[in-house]
Amino acid sequence: MNIIATKVLLGNLLDRVKVQEDGSKQLIGILTDAELEALQFALAHLNSEILEDEASSVTAPPVPAPALEQEPGIELNLSALSLPEPPKNVRLCLDFGTAMSKATLIHDNNDTETEEIHVLRLGVPGDQEELSEVMLISSVFIDKKGSLWFGKPAVDRSMIEGMDGTRQRLDNIKRCLSEEGHDDIVNKRFNPTDVEVTYGDMVLAYLMFMTWTVNRCLEELDYPPNLTRRFAMPCLTGEKRRETSHRLKKLMGEAQVLADTFGADFSNGIPLLDFMSAVKNLRQFARIYPFVAEDITEPIGVASSILNWTSRVDSIIMVVDVGAGTSDLSLYRLCVDPEKEINTAKEAENSSRVLTEAGNHLDRILIELIVKKGGVTSDNPMWENIRGALELEIRDHKETLFNEESVYITLMNSTEVEIDLIEFLEHEAVLSFGKNLRYMVVEILESVDESWVGWVKANPKRYLTIALTGGGSELPMVKSLAEGYIGVNGREIPVKRSQLFPKWLRDLDENLEYDYPRVAVSLGGARKRLIKDKGTTSIIGGDITNTAVLDGYYVKGN
Repeated sequence: MNIIATKVLLGNLLDRVKVQEDGSKQLIGILTDAELEALQFALAHLNSEILEDEASSVTAPPVPAPALEQEPGIELNLSALSLPEPPKNVRLCLDFGTAMSKATLIHDNNDTETEEIHVLRLGVPGDQEELSEVMLISSVFIDKKGSLWFGKPAVDRSMIEGMDGTRQRLDNIKRCLSEEGHDDIVNKRFNPTDVEVTYGDMVLAYLMFMTWTVNRCLEELDYPPNLTRRFAMPCLTGEKRRETSHRLKKLMGEAQVLADTFGADFSNGIPLLDFMSAVKNLRQFARIYPFVAEDITEPIGVASSILNWTSRVDSIIMVVDVGAGTSDLSLYRLCVDPEKEINTAKEAENSSRVLTEAGNHLDRILIELIVKKGGVTSDNPMWENIRGALELEIRDHKETLFNEESVYITLMNSTEVEIDLIEFLEHEAVLSFGKNLRYMVVEILESVDESWVGWVKANPKRYLTIALTGGGSELPMVKSLAEGYIGVNGREIPVKRSQLFPKWLRDLDENLEYDYPRVAVSLGGARKRLIKDKGTTSIIGGDITNTAVLDGYYVKGN
């Protein structure tokens, strides 16, 4: 155990000391193994310091303590705004995910008309390559000293400082882009300091870190940091989409400047006060960020990764994206004709749906099941602490549950709980989630114009292609949506899940197969040609002749 961890753990112990009515002080909760180890480490360290002090006092005069100096003002690094124009045949696409973030670079070889694809290894500078080299945990944690930590270090710090359940890290900050709350103040469980910050500030802080990891990867590949970059954004419509696109475009540009400004300090944490000071300085003047290009929606990005652009495609497909925060569904007609240079996607009018139940919803169900089986009720004095500690670890518990079909959890009060996968899947709330997903698929097919379903029924060889995306796409209740038939207005509509790995990608680099499910959005978004979003259409229109077989299957890894 090191000194930093010891100080944090001892700080937790002090926070749990409560003054009783008679004025005495009592330590609330169970002493953990880590806290006991911290006490032993501190005692041994103090004994060593006393011996050293006694020896030095005999021969050396006392040394006066150095005076604390005020930190100098934050000077912005604006170098990215004055770099030479980057190469036009190289593009980035950044996919800021609710749980995990990804980025891909594509360099067009103009001589051979091939694409050189680099899935950026963000996990290496992000200090989490043992988890994934190509994904970056979308977490931010503010410690008691007022330092910002990101990704896996944020998770590690929160597990030490928040093991008593009183502290939380920001795991779902992306949601404030599509929901209300961008300007809400972060509360004390997430921000223990007196520095006032909003959830929008935390989105920018994370994008700064993500951009910093991108910069490190670009240095390794010998590309400049001002490469043109697209960015994925939530599936929104109307004014909300325009507002979010504008906001995210600005944040992407600001993130580059801030990443350059704090570039040498990320491994030691970023002082929250310094970060907010830099943001204030940056926003004193309106700035243009020429390297930030257009936004792409996640389904469009993935569709662009599937198509090889050399074969004609004219099909309909339903996208079911089960992410960490929401489940998004929509119905599309994809049209590609290389000879006529057509590449479009038209969304069926009234087919877009958002279900506010997804990966995080299952997390909450699992927490409730664990607490109930552990016999912990709201009148327990450790109620909030136990739940808080569970919230920090619930994603790991859920992953273990689905991978090993059972999970053992030891609660803060030393109660041991075992959850079986079948038990969880048969939980009423989990069954309800599956029913709600299927209901939404049916609702879409029954609410769109008859011509969409009619195209499938017109030929017995046709079926509706279901593309399952998102980190929850392998859940049993999600996979069942693309199996067999779906009842629509009393008729059985055959469905089929799209294929696993695009053939054009396999021919180009078969080593991309493992990472493709996680990086499909950013890979498709970085290609020179994109499916063009042509808005919505009520009727499916004519000229659809082929079965809805797409050259690939995809999963968005968040």
